[in-house]
Amino acid sequence: MPNIKGYIEAGSIEALNQHLCRLIEGNGCPQELISAASYVLPFTAAFVVVNRRGQCPIHLCDTYAPGPPKEAVQRYVSSTYLLNPVYNAFLSGLAPGLHSMADLAPDNWSHADLTTPVLPDIREEIGYRTPGWPAGLQELSLTVDLDADTMGEVSFARPASQGGFPPDLIVPLLPFYPLFATGFRALWSRHPQNTGRPEASHPVLEDFARDLLSPREQQVVQMILKGHSSLSISLTLDIAVPTVKTHRKHAYAKLGISTQQQLFGAFLAWQTGSA
Repeated sequence: MPNIKGYIEAGSIEALNQHLCRLIEGNGCPQELISAASYVLPFTAAFVVVNRRGQCPIHLCDTYAPGPPKEAVQRYVSSTYLLNPVYNAFLSGLAPGLHSMADLAPDNWSHADLTTPVLPDIREEIGYRTPGWPAGLQELSLTVDLDADTMGEVSFARPASQGGFPPDLIVPLLPFYPLFATGFRALWSRHPQNTGRPEASHPVLEDFARDLLSPREQQVVQMILKGHSSLSISLTLDIAVPTVKTHRKHAYAKLGISTQQQLFGAFLAWQTGSA
């Protein structure tokens, strides 16, 4: 256990435990997870979701400001989650724990910040942001295994201008992770959407343009959407950079687009229409 002496103000541990005990005892709401964390971690906003394989995340609560920021959270859970590094890491078997978004994100691309369905922005950890999402935030995710197909997530945000989430800032939260995990599982066990019954599948990234693109073009397009550069795609797929660019060119032609901004737009239009 990390030595947290001097990190936490008197009374904070008791207050944190009260919030989590309410969850564990069945009397609390999702907001308790955010409130408990506020005693040991500085952040400006947070949301709580349950990630599911083949389904949109279930939004439990958030503290983002009304207007565009809160609307951006809803846009995330309805569409742009498919491009999110945390969600994609979950699909690949992400271990439960605390994860920096920057550690999960692929290498980013460089684009002007234009008004598109997703805003490419090199100032962001993952190279883009959902419209309405406050700019310049760094994110830290507390993830909990709920069952084989679901992962609980509390996502904390803090401005990069304030230092984001350096390792020493996370130290006070670490000893309490087991309590957060237990509280989240207790919350999910009684949630009305935890029915155990399968729902109709939602679109997955691998289905995008399946009928138009070759398997290799699909791979390249999926990696572009996830934030990989041409060099990263080259190294991952073990093909030359010029070959990557050729596949990208052919894929764009088949999709009737010419830029990555338009690719994001095409993907989100497809995803929304298929949901």
